[in-house]
Amino acid sequence: MTCLAGCEGGANGGSGGGGRDSPTTVTYTFTGSTPTAVATQIGTGAYTQASLQSNTLTLSIPSGTTDYSVAYVCPENNGAAVNISNINGEQVILASIEDGTSFSLICGDPSVADVGTATVQVNAAAIPGVTFVSVGEVGPNLQPWSGSTLSLSLELVSGIHDVAVIAVGANSNVLAVRILRNQTIPGALNGGNPVVLGASDMTVPQTITYSNVPSGFAAPSTGADYLTAGGVRVDLNFNATSQYFAVPSGEVQSGDSYAFAAATNSTTTPSETMYVGKPQVSGGGPQAFTFPTPWTYAGPTAAALPTFNFDYAGFSGTTDVTREGIIEWSSGTSVSSINMLASANYQNGATAISIPDLSGITGFIAPAPTGTTIHWQAGIGQGVSVGSVDSSSTVTSVGNSGAYTEP
Repeated sequence: MTCLAGCEGGANGGSGGGGRDSPTTVTYTFTGSTPTAVATQIGTGAYTQASLQSNTLTLSIPSGTTDYSVAYVCPENNGAAVNISNINGEQVILASIEDGTSFSLICGDPSVADVGTATVQVNAAAIPGVTFVSVGEVGPNLQPWSGSTLSLSLELVSGIHDVAVIAVGANSNVLAVRILRNQTIPGALNGGNPVVLGASDMTVPQTITYSNVPSGFAAPSTGADYLTAGGVRVDLNFNATSQYFAVPSGEVQSGDSYAFAAATNSTTTPSETMYVGKPQVSGGGPQAFTFPTPWTYAGPTAAALPTFNFDYAGFSGTTDVTREGIIEWSSGTSVSSINMLASANYQNGATAISIPDLSGITGFIAPAPTGTTIHWQAGIGQGVSVGSVDSSSTVTSVGNSGAYTEP
């Protein structure tokens, strides 16, 4: 699931809707890449091609009309997966002026950032159990610990940034963290001095508890990240169960925060999942997660453009609820997907949402041919507003997935 799993980079809601005696202006500003195609629908009218001004889409919603739709295609044409050469992604947002009037959307992958060479020496000999050392991102820059000072030369995003120096254990948990603040890249990190990790850099175990895990679901696990005000993300734990490892108190500065994501899935219906996310938590400390009521859904009736039925009472009476339906299929080395997201204000109590046919508008995706295997996902999220996550809220979602053959 995309936005309903707490991902970032969706729409960020602005102020409320306008007056009822004059049109309401709604704007969507795209960052990253420029969409290759944009279309809009006002009320129940037809979808029509739209254009951007300075990467901003402006809609005028007439008095007496509240609902609208924005559809766009991003230039995601560089597949990262093996044997995938082309990815076509269509996004459809079904919203209301009651959701806000100003939004920001990330379209595709941002332009490749300039990188520079950073050098640093790291000594992790004082950290028990260390097997790897990482500078910057844990994944691409992970280096085996050899038991002696490592001299590293690596590519990082150019500019002035925070950079994390991390010692990782055999179980992939972060054992020690030193955050180098305001480092200039390219250049020598830490003023050219070695980073010697010691007891004061070691992470601190913190408890995790879960409630409302129903029978038939697997034991939950949690991902924990530390986010600095300077923009570095430290992956502390990938699949923590009863505890995570917090950064040492000496590394904490104003503006830093934690992000947590707890999840579990049904062992009897493996496609059924539940998620609880805390995108911005100050101070860390023990964490507790309460899961929602499960949602069992067999999926939409097989069709080129299916109708999803979001009949679920688990979030009744709550605000900021969105429904998301996704279909995806492959053809040779290409992957196509359509992602539809609807706000509760747009739904106004209705449970069914149909993916629209935009293939008649230049730049949009044609339905898959008969006989194609369609993979679908469906999710309902609370604490999400038109694709965005309120950083101060807890995000809770339920989801299902499956596949069918297009008739």
